Amino acid sequence: MRRAWALPVLLAAMLLAGLGLALRFALAGFFGAVLGGLCLGAAALLAITWVAIAGLSAIHRRCSRRTFALALACALLLPPLALAAGVQLKLRSAYLAVVPWQLDVHDIAYRKERRWGLPLLALPGDNETGIRVFHLPPRAAQALRQHGIAYLRGLPDMPLHLDDPRTRGRYEHWHETPLDENARRHVTHHCEDGDGGFCIAVDARVWDAVQHAISTPGSYYAIGRSGVIVIDPARQRVIYMYNG
Repeated sequence: MRRAWALPVLLAAMLLAGLGLALRFALAGFFGAVLGGLCLGAAALLAITWVAIAGLSAIHRRCSRRTFALALACALLLPPLALAAGVQLKLRSAYLAVVPWQLDVHDIAYRKERRWGLPLLALPGDNETGIRVFHLPPRAAQALRQHGIAYLRGLPDMPLHLDDPRTRGRYEHWHETPLDENARRHVTHHCEDGDGGFCIAVDARVWDAVQHAISTPGSYYAIGRSGVIVIDPARQRVIYMYNG
């Protein structure tokens, strides 16, 4: 890569990064986060592109054609694969974030979600509904069977550090099932035969288990910021639903 191109690309990346940080601080809320994130993402893309081109240029000057072809293939394939893996890890972390960290939940048994709006950009006011079902570890299920709702009400408070992974899923008020009317407003809108509108078709076995958990005694629930969580110790399941 010629040096004449290096400085402008690096300056552009630095300017975009600075603009992104300024937007995130100047525009509080959703739009500041989106615009700032776009600028920071563009800056990172420019920087990565510069590094890749510079590295390939050096390899082309010093190595054989075969080595250069291999390096070029890696440069083209590895970033998308790494990005896809990173996105999947980020999504998994976001899915698990609704469950209290003290329950030590790590596995997703079932998930079905849908949002009606722009394909790649979630906006306030979009209609959405979904359900996530997680495996409840045997130790937590046993503690719930022994101590009941007192176990949930005695969970330690959420740490104060926002970057601490234990900040996931804090719920202040736990109740015993069946769900009351307020909690039922958050239950996933499941499509029955002939239903229209904003709904999703949940697997029949999953939906039957959900209905049993929310309608009979023996489980526990709490309302969070955007949905309701139900813990079913008998089936060792944690169910999170939202509808809005």
